[in-house]
Amino acid sequence: MSDTSEMGAREKILNAAEKVFAELGFEGASLRHIVQEAKVNLATVYYYFGSKEGLMKAVFNRLFDPIIKEQLEGLDRLKQKKGLLTVERILEAMLAPSIDQKQARAILGNEIPAKLVGRITTDPNPKTQELIRLQYKEVRQQYVAAFRKVLPKIAPEDLLWRWEFIWGALASILCSPGRLNYAAEFLGRPLNAKNLLPQMIACFAAGLRASKPRAKI
Repeated sequence: MSDTSEMGAREKILNAAEKVFAELGFEGASLRHIVQEAKVNLATVYYYFGSKEGLMKAVFNRLFDPIIKEQLEGLDRLKQKKGLLTVERILEAMLAPSIDQKQARAILGNEIPAKLVGRITTDPNPKTQELIRLQYKEVRQQYVAAFRKVLPKIAPEDLLWRWEFIWGALASILCSPGRLNYAAEFLGRPLNAKNLLPQMIACFAAGLRASKPRAKI
């Protein structure tokens, strides 16, 4: 098998798996569904990915690795120059790779990846959640540490809660582009990174800086 044909077969399987996982979830999808969609035999799937778990991991890697790489590189650039590490700049480095113009076309404008992000976010399957947790482990560690540095008065527990809220909101945006398009139409402005990102940064920065909530009596 030539390198070109190998790449073609692997990509066909990944495209099919992305679609099937988005529609059925990890638990509901079977390798039989995927090989039927990809029009390959089961042995080919095992040859490239080893198992359904290996295939799901490869789908995650293809979808999220470019974003994670940009997130980590963006934070590193901020750390290297004195005075650049601020709440707003950290948020921009974290959020922009997911919603910049290129990614917006790839995710917001593409039904299957958007559905897959939504499925990943809401899927209670432990294997799915463990995969995404491991995928973003370094991002979480690096960014939480950066926020702690610029927000020393915020309790670590409160910061972790707010981190989870930010990621929940981002996932909602990525998997529900129709809702944002509706809001954009209502405002009379098109949805794009230039007007979406500043709104997100302003909202999340205020939330991160908020004083400790009072316990309900």
